[in-house]
Amino acid sequence: MPSKCYEITDEQWEQIKYLFPKAKTGRPPKDNRLIFNAILWIARSGAAC
Repeated sequence: MPSKCYEITDEQWEQIKYLFPKAKTGRPPKDNRLIFNAILWIARSGAAC
């Protein structure tokens, strides 16, 4: 279970994970779920400095 309000649950991730393309070239990819949770954090908190 997520510990933060901006992290998605396992069930939510299972529903959307196919929307993220797999990298074919370049650097090794980062964890898409981690990146998506970071985007949610920015969108919800505003990431104030």
